[in-house]
Amino acid sequence: MTEEGRPTGITYVDAKDAVQHGASVDFEGRKVQVANFGDKEQLGELHTARLVLDLGDERLELEGYFSGEEFMETDRRRLDY
Repeated sequence: MTEEGRPTGITYVDAKDAVQHGASVDFEGRKVQVANFGDKEQLGELHTARLVLDLGDERLELEGYFSGEEFMETDRRRLDY
C-alpha cells in the first residue's frame, strides 16, 4: 500500500526551474530556494523524489512523490548546514 502524501503546492516544473535558474518556490506561505532536487521514476512504482529546501535559517529535506504535477510530501527532516 502506498503512503498517502501531503500536498505541498510545489510542481515538478517549478522545482526543476528553481534548481536550474535559482528561482524560488512557494512553500507553506513563503518563498524558499530549492537547494537540491532528485527524482527517479521506477517501473510499476510512483515517480519518487527528494527536495532539499533552503528556508534561510535552516534546510528541510522532503521525501515524497509526484501526483500529476504536484509534489506530495510523505516525510521530512531538518538538515544541519
